[in-house]
Amino acid sequence: MIKNFLIGVLALLLLVAVQAPFIDSIECSQVSQPNYDTCVQIKNMNLTDLEKELIISNLDYSNKFFPDHQYVYDRNTNLAIINPPIGINKQQGIFVRDFWMSIFTAMPSVLYNNSLYVPNQTKLFTGYNYNFVSPVNYVSPGYSNTNNGDCKRIYTLTKNLSENKVFVNNVYQGSGKLVNIKITNDSEIKAIFTINVSYSIDHYYWQRYCSKYKNGYCKQYSYRCQYNYNEVQKDNLQAIDILKVKYYNNSLFANINTISSYSGNTNFNLNFSNSVKTSFQDSSYTFDEFVYSVNYSKAPYYILTLRADDYRQEQISNLFKQENSLIVKNTNNCTIEAFDFFNYLNNSCYAEQKPLDFRIETDKLKYFLNETIKVYVYPQNLSVNISYGNQSKIIVGNTSFSSQALENKIVAFNGTSKAERIIYVQEEDRFGIIYTFSVFGFLNYVLYRILRKYFGGLI
Repeated sequence: MIKNFLIGVLALLLLVAVQAPFIDSIECSQVSQPNYDTCVQIKNMNLTDLEKELIISNLDYSNKFFPDHQYVYDRNTNLAIINPPIGINKQQGIFVRDFWMSIFTAMPSVLYNNSLYVPNQTKLFTGYNYNFVSPVNYVSPGYSNTNNGDCKRIYTLTKNLSENKVFVNNVYQGSGKLVNIKITNDSEIKAIFTINVSYSIDHYYWQRYCSKYKNGYCKQYSYRCQYNYNEVQKDNLQAIDILKVKYYNNSLFANINTISSYSGNTNFNLNFSNSVKTSFQDSSYTFDEFVYSVNYSKAPYYILTLRADDYRQEQISNLFKQENSLIVKNTNNCTIEAFDFFNYLNNSCYAEQKPLDFRIETDKLKYFLNETIKVYVYPQNLSVNISYGNQSKIIVGNTSFSSQALENKIVAFNGTSKAERIIYVQEEDRFGIIYTFSVFGFLNYVLYRILRKYFGGLI
């Protein structure tokens, strides 16, 4: 099983090796349970670290020729992320500890040629967290116990605000871990995570006072915990991360048009912009523009981002392809699918022959027997089945026939469409014989009338 898998993936290694800077070390614990043993075996193989990472990162992604953005979204948003990914620094404050933020990816997005492409509407996926250390009030158990010189210290929280704001080219989009953003051109996405915490702190000190007087003199002193002063302490922490993206502005289209139909075969013209699949009852044509895989980042969470690499291969099943034309025998159940990085269309296609407007012309209208008839079919690029007399052929453009006796019609068919041309064939020998027989018959008739008149009694 491993051997067959590696054969299929080695070609992919050649395509995606340029993406190495985006790959973190992957542990098999991040791979689904059905692929865990395969991952362990790959880890132990005599391959480079890059080759191992590329293979393991795609064990769970099965749609090699389709951008499955839902798979990526579900996988990423189901991760439990608390601590920062490897390489992300944590900031420390007075009350706020382990403060961090990092942009993970945009969803949907596609990594292609070291650039991250996004559609007009996408979501920025960001991770952030912090720990809040709430201070504890202090009250001395009695004189002369203090804490940092205070016999009592009272904390009052006056501000606790945190927000992760997202901007596209410095235009505010929203806040949170998953923010809808609008992209209209190549852009810089910025996330700014801030927290503002403020405490009002009342400090108290041991104040000595006379608790017993005698003869105007203080005979005994005591101490009481008395308000001293107020202090304000603040934490103002900020983390900024930036992601640069390219705007994917593509006009996806795919259509199939009937060109001609003859001898039980139909000729279609297929026009498309990106990946396409056209299916019929017993045949299909597929063109895959890219091969898709997943890129892992932000270990140990291994955030997924779809990656595309040039492929541009076609698959033909039970039909004939000539340039942009498909010749199909059974046109039933015709459907056409097409997709690019972010768009998808799926339509049924009308595969029946539509009536075509075409005509037949000849170089002249009158021909002698066995003379060459030059025939022209318009439009000139149309394929037709043309017949004259006992002759029939499939042509595109021009052809010729030899004139035949008693044949004055040229007929052409394109599917159910029909065109005709009427000509006149002059047959000299035949008319000469008819003329001779006509003269001979006339003379016989005249002779018969004369004999009947003068020799009527004898005839």
